[in-house]
Amino acid sequence: MMYHVIHKMTHELKILNPADVLDMDTDSEGRIIVHGADQQIYFLLASKDLVID
Repeated sequence: MMYHVIHKMTHELKILNPADVLDMDTDSEGRIIVHGADQQIYFLLASKDLVID
């Protein structure tokens, strides 16, 4: 399974594989937070339609 994510600070879109993910949890607004093996924090994307170019 591949995880489509957006970086919390830079808004860079990335695809992470399971080895790149340390943990997942939710924030107070119900968004899924992905803690990457690269020590970065990402939001899990549910659909590419959520990203506005």
